[in-house]
Amino acid sequence: MVADAPASPDISPEAFAAILTSAGAPGVLALAVSGGRDSMALARLCAAYSASTGAAIHAFTVDHGLREGAAAEAARAKAWCAALGIPHQTLRWTGTKPATGLQAAARAARYKLLIAAAHECGAGALLTAHTFDDQAETMFMRLARGAGARGLAAMRADTLIAAGAGVPLRLLRPLLGFSRTEITSYLASVGQDFVEDPSNLDDRFERVRVRALLAALAEQSLLTADALAASAQKLAAADMVARRYESELFVKLGGCLYGWGGVSLDRWSDDFGAGGLAARLIHAVGGGDYAPDPELALDAVARAESGAATLAGTLVKRWRDRLWFLREPSALLGRAGVAPLPPAPLDGPLLWDRRFILDPGGETGLAVAPLGADAAALIGPAAARFQGPPEALSTLPGLWRQGVLIAAPALPFIGRMELSGRPSCRALTIERFDGEILRFASN
Repeated sequence: MVADAPASPDISPEAFAAILTSAGAPGVLALAVSGGRDSMALARLCAAYSASTGAAIHAFTVDHGLREGAAAEAARAKAWCAALGIPHQTLRWTGTKPATGLQAAARAARYKLLIAAAHECGAGALLTAHTFDDQAETMFMRLARGAGARGLAAMRADTLIAAGAGVPLRLLRPLLGFSRTEITSYLASVGQDFVEDPSNLDDRFERVRVRALLAALAEQSLLTADALAASAQKLAAADMVARRYESELFVKLGGCLYGWGGVSLDRWSDDFGAGGLAARLIHAVGGGDYAPDPELALDAVARAESGAATLAGTLVKRWRDRLWFLREPSALLGRAGVAPLPPAPLDGPLLWDRRFILDPGGETGLAVAPLGADAAALIGPAAARFQGPPEALSTLPGLWRQGVLIAAPALPFIGRMELSGRPSCRALTIERFDGEILRFASN
């Protein structure tokens, strides 16, 4: 693991190499290089690391196609990388851009492009240039939204990311221990130029406003990046302890995770950690990007004790003396204001509803769609072997060919009909419950 350390007093190739060595960095590394200050420091240090260790380095710049001048900046990054002896490729985000949530969509697109490029070049890790100041700014923005301890925890220096149905890739942030001021001094000492992204001066963006505010607060000795980042580190440590306790509580309450994507508990308790556990269980079976607020999760469980409740795409209900967490049927089958999930062609590994990874296994002409409200009738007598609540069947993936159900791959007791290949289905319930992998959806 890359050490989650406080800011280092200086930057040097030797100190940087020590960070990567202690992380057990693989021999092939992919770098996210925008051409900006932090990423050019990362490129310079990685070039020195490559020269001393023989590690293969590949740099990638993402051109989002959102502003004039981005292509020229990518070309400058390419030239600087070439001067350092680092192969470089520009990746472009093409297609229709969303009218709302553009920054979030751009971030997801950036990571998906970088992950795909990293896999293609055989890299065992993707390196980004997040710094000590980024850590502090992120915490401040989350604090402004009323985030709890989990949301305020520091960015991790070593984590896992994945795109779609792809295998996870290590994400390393080896500059988290260095401040923006230290990085600027380092670049000046080695004579490395960099581009200044004009969006860094545009106060329409929250991070730009936060950066200016933190600078003003630091001048008055009221709040510093050091203090914010130190708090984030402490909260990260506290979050690790809380997550461990929540997992122990899950076992204590007779928790069971099912291969078809549901979760049940033998009983419920409002012990310490119950809110965090409820939020993680709702995230595990729902189709959302993030776990809900623990207080909202606790409220949903309380309402479910006397009937049923929904939250973040999850149905919580009592059934046969157990408390169940299931995918909310109407979120897939449609309701007022929400269209049904359309069929998706299964022509390769597919992340479906963020809950399953399906693979056609050589079979062709298949589409994936929910089994639907008529699931039991479509499956036939074998449906009686399903041990979960009846609503759960409707939300499971079905393999269809020309409108005819061919298989229900999440149910091992359902035979494959008219299939020559070997389609597979893996529920991501455990992955989502653990929360150790940030997986970006395919679209």
